[in-house]
Amino acid sequence: MMAQSRASSIEEIAAFALSEGKNLGCSDVSVTAWKSNDSQVRFSNNTITLVNNVRNIALEVYISKDKKKIVGATYNPTEEGIKRFVQNLLSSCNALPPSEDYAPLPEGPFHYHGEANFDPRVTDAPLVDFVKQTIDSGLNAGAKRVSGSLNTRTIEQFILTTGGASGRDKQTKMLLNVRAFAEDNASGHGLSCTSYLSDFEPANAGYTAGDYAKRSLNPKMIPEGRYSVVFTPTVVANILPVASNASAFAIESGTSFLVDKLEQRIAVQTFKLEDHGVYPHGLGGAVFDAEGTPTGLTEIVGNGTFRSMLHNVTTAKKFGKKSTGNAGIIAPQPITIEFGSGDISLHDMIRETKDGVFITNNWYTRYQNYSNGEYSTVPRDAAFRIENGDLTEPLVGLRVSDSIPRQLNNIELISRERQWIEWWEVHIPTLAPAMMIRDVQLTRAVGS
Repeated sequence: MMAQSRASSIEEIAAFALSEGKNLGCSDVSVTAWKSNDSQVRFSNNTITLVNNVRNIALEVYISKDKKKIVGATYNPTEEGIKRFVQNLLSSCNALPPSEDYAPLPEGPFHYHGEANFDPRVTDAPLVDFVKQTIDSGLNAGAKRVSGSLNTRTIEQFILTTGGASGRDKQTKMLLNVRAFAEDNASGHGLSCTSYLSDFEPANAGYTAGDYAKRSLNPKMIPEGRYSVVFTPTVVANILPVASNASAFAIESGTSFLVDKLEQRIAVQTFKLEDHGVYPHGLGGAVFDAEGTPTGLTEIVGNGTFRSMLHNVTTAKKFGKKSTGNAGIIAPQPITIEFGSGDISLHDMIRETKDGVFITNNWYTRYQNYSNGEYSTVPRDAAFRIENGDLTEPLVGLRVSDSIPRQLNNIELISRERQWIEWWEVHIPTLAPAMMIRDVQLTRAVGS
């Protein structure tokens, strides 16, 4: 029996939920229980405005019966609450039609290697002091106002399945997002994302945001047209979602530009992309997926060629493949994305661009057509004209209106420096370089 309080261990919670599903006659049950410790410090106009900490226990349960399947989640459960939750989940499942693509959970037992990126010092890190460093650094760089948020997360999770999977994992993250302003229309952006306290760089993120803000005073507009554009890692991680498009679910549903592209060249030969369960000394990660399959390394694009989709057991059965350890019960998804590095510094990349634009941040990325990758996005914060290899006047009023396939084939330069990116515009931890892409279509933003 499970204890009747939130103090129950995640192992007890998972075992109780699994037994409930089995007792109700479910043929497949996958249970992941985790406890999280989330802290946040928000700051605005050089002042800390919120310090918050939230601790939760969560439970995600997948069940199938008679080839019908469903998944649901509940939070801070009691024994009685878990009973009702699983019963209600089964009632909803019974109302569904049988799934044509049903596949049983993978059969274990499995061996999981190590754990995701974890640093116990993150939980008690001096977040207020880090935020003060960030603000001071931004102001020292030339900003008048500094705003943003610092979030930390510690997660421990445990999985049990009727396929025999049983495993524990844990991870930590520190995510700092900074915006600095020299004037209302002169702003800069900085990030520091890591799993390890020793790698956290709040002063550098603040200084980057403040310096960009100072250099963005009195921005100008440029004519619409095609330009060579240098994108920072922050932007690359957002506008080239190749890994998400490699999900077999997206390809099967026709919402990916990679439909019918397997083993075809989709990018320049220097382009490489991989998905990792756990990237060594990286950001976050997972040693098992939602079905209990061990995670690993999947080469998605190599030498510009689309090498592999991302699979769970359902899509693997459809395509005659093996699961890549990327479940998502409903849809396979990347875990940790790594773009390959190049052989040039960002500084030299700009020097090599004789006539172009430098874009440091973006938002409001919207797709006009998912199947061919046509999208638009609005540069946010600092953007600059590049003339004869130098950053000259700051720019305003731009919109990138292009397509992912065209940009993949127009990559001219890839930086050797890479940066971990995760924030509300990039939800999956991504190790990204800067890139210079030629012939990018820049249009006028609405209202400019």
